[in-house]
Amino acid sequence: MKIKNNSLLIISFFAAITLLYCATTRQNDFSNYSFTLNNTLSIFLINNEKDYYFCIPVQYAGEYQISRFEFDNGDVLIGDYNIPLKRDELNISVYLNEAEDEDGNTAGEFYIIYQEKNGKVLANKMAEPLAEKKDPDFMMNHYYIFIEKRLTDNEMKNIVNEYKRGNVQSQMSIWYDLTIDNEEQNGSGILDTFDLYDGPGIDPAFFPSNLDFFKAKYL
Repeated sequence: MKIKNNSLLIISFFAAITLLYCATTRQNDFSNYSFTLNNTLSIFLINNEKDYYFCIPVQYAGEYQISRFEFDNGDVLIGDYNIPLKRDELNISVYLNEAEDEDGNTAGEFYIIYQEKNGKVLANKMAEPLAEKKDPDFMMNHYYIFIEKRLTDNEMKNIVNEYKRGNVQSQMSIWYDLTIDNEEQNGSGILDTFDLYDGPGIDPAFFPSNLDFFKAKYL
């Protein structure tokens, strides 16, 4: 009986080593690439040393108030491989700075007014009244909407396969509904094209100033 138990223990030990090796190998395979998305500032592929994820920053700036944001659908096409963007697989956060001037310079700070994780709303203060501006002729509301899509191992494998084939021409689309100053603006969206690249993308030093908050948060 002891021999049988020891045999099972040895088998379990080697099984655990095999699983650990496979997991390590899979991660190392992905770490061989430093994927970025070229020729676009509409979508970013970010590696935070734990996983890869898409981040789509959407911005609005004006005297108006956005009191509702609802993601509808979208997709990212890498070569011939399509990755649907489903609301229950996304993290969405909305930030607001109430003190931006007409040149895009911000005097205040961004604070979060909406947060959603995998389709579940965690916080929503978008419709709350905004503070009265001291200088309404020059101060605007600057909204930052971040849409994040974590990539699974299978999705990363397919992206790698497209890159190995040289199939790097890509595109993205997102569609969402807004309410601006109590007027519904449904069917809003963004379309863009870009290239998948293994190496550094656009130098953040050359980003326009309106991406400063994105740089501080993600890069």
